[in-house]
Amino acid sequence: MEADEDSMPLLDTSTNLLAAGAALTPGEITRLLLAIAALLGFARIFGELCRKFNQPAVLGEILAGIVLGPTVFMAISVSGYSWLFPGEGATFIATEGLFTLSAALLLFVVGLEVDLSAVIRQGKAMVSVSAFGIAIPLAIGFTVAWFWPGVLGPGESAGNNPYAFGIFVGLALSITALPVIAKILMDLNLSRSDMGVLVISSAMCNDLVGWIGFAVVLALIATGADGGSNLGVPATIGITLAFLAAMLTIGRWIAHWVLPWVQARWSWPGGVISLVFVIAMVCGAFTEFLGIHSIFGAFIAGVVIGDSHHLRQRTRDTIHQFIMNIFAPLFFASIGLRVDFVDAFKWDTVLIVCTIALIGKVNGCYLGAKIAKMSNRESWAVGFGMAAQGAVGIILGQLANKAGLISDELMVAIVIMALGTSMLAGPVMQRILQLKTQRHLNDMLTDRQIMMDPETSDIESLLRVMSSRANEVTGLDEEVIFKEVWSRERIMHTALPNGLAVPHARLDELAKPTVILARSHRGVDFDAADGMNARLIFMLLTPTDQPETQLELLSLVAKTFDSDTVRARCLAANNATELRAVLNQAAAEETASQHHDDETLGM
Repeated sequence: MEADEDSMPLLDTSTNLLAAGAALTPGEITRLLLAIAALLGFARIFGELCRKFNQPAVLGEILAGIVLGPTVFMAISVSGYSWLFPGEGATFIATEGLFTLSAALLLFVVGLEVDLSAVIRQGKAMVSVSAFGIAIPLAIGFTVAWFWPGVLGPGESAGNNPYAFGIFVGLALSITALPVIAKILMDLNLSRSDMGVLVISSAMCNDLVGWIGFAVVLALIATGADGGSNLGVPATIGITLAFLAAMLTIGRWIAHWVLPWVQARWSWPGGVISLVFVIAMVCGAFTEFLGIHSIFGAFIAGVVIGDSHHLRQRTRDTIHQFIMNIFAPLFFASIGLRVDFVDAFKWDTVLIVCTIALIGKVNGCYLGAKIAKMSNRESWAVGFGMAAQGAVGIILGQLANKAGLISDELMVAIVIMALGTSMLAGPVMQRILQLKTQRHLNDMLTDRQIMMDPETSDIESLLRVMSSRANEVTGLDEEVIFKEVWSRERIMHTALPNGLAVPHARLDELAKPTVILARSHRGVDFDAADGMNARLIFMLLTPTDQPETQLELLSLVAKTFDSDTVRARCLAANNATELRAVLNQAAAEETASQHHDDETLGM
């Protein structure tokens, strides 16, 4: 008997382990897999449809969740919706866990795109745009939330935390979606321009400040919940800030040291990808334990890892493609899965949120850009570009809603505002900057300005050689040209896809725009996203008082060499004259095509 009694705890433990292992029955596993398949499949289909109409894919992914959620599917079949997406039980816990993981990985990717070195090097201009772009909408949003909370719709957790609600509303209206604005700038061929780099750097700083602020909000409402820490709000915020400081100093140094070690000894790219995911999960677990959401830890991990130049662009792209095509659609589809967008839609709330977001963000960033001495046209373009909230604003709204901080009505308004500002930013920027031009690249080149296969294969040496040729053409000091171009290149490499690069600078004493073209069969590594060495390198020099000219030239290079045929012919040219002939033919074909389009429209 004694032996039997002694064995009882072991038997109970084994039974519990078996029961835990069988938590998901075959029927529940079937529902879980079908739910994931439905969400991912619908999100992909709707996302691709939106792309065809030149709309962001995230719009289609959210629409997929709306169709599968209470708004449509449950209205058609309550039993079908409840069977596929139950509101409780093991299947519900499993899907919620998957959505939490998706949010953490999505923020990890956002953090990965934050280049701290580029942010720091931008200096006063970035600080000005980012500071005013946060301060003004934050102040307006906090004021409205504090004095008229009922107008916006606070959640259950906001009752005892008016400060948390006010801060969140201000943050939600001041955040910028780094992935969205980066994509817009690439579409407009502005991502490598001075204005584009300033916008991206300001958005990086904006995101960093925004997520730190959101971590503070979560600390105010969530400490000590469900196994988290019971340290209290001051201690939790203090430890969070200490964690942030340690990660951005010691953590950056460790990441910079360990990445090349892993790449030299582990399989590539699997070893590096595994390592960065482990770091993201550990950091997410730590901040979740503190009572801050796991997304904050994952975001900071992304910032730290992404700041190392040892993480090659191709590895970044592999991580980005995996997460953005699997986990991101699942997260965005989950937004519409539990909320009825028809019942929760309120015109007044949507109007207030959209108005505050646009007025506060656009004017705040415009003021910051003017203080940074940008032209009036560029300042307005920066304002509307920084107003794009996209996925980041949607993530904030979803997480705050799940934490009970905001109502379904306010979350729906934030989602609509984020999508609306993202769709508005690109067309408005294009119209403000007036990027259309009839100038052709061949008109700006002479044989003297084309260098055929210079004997160098690294960026710095190539830029020195090209600066020397620019000195012969313009008469400006060679060292001045090189320093301006090289300092700009160190902020962010100017590689474009398909073997192109566009190093550039604005010069005070330059009389007119000047282009120097180097054709290199060996290729030069500009750390391009597609992994290709640059074989056609354009040095674009423009007068300081003509900011729009730089944008025009960047757009012109991208447009001219968008054709595989033109690139191949330029690489096959035997001398500068033949290369210019290729460009001249391309310009003639483009003009003929435009005339044909005009005649067609006229008919």
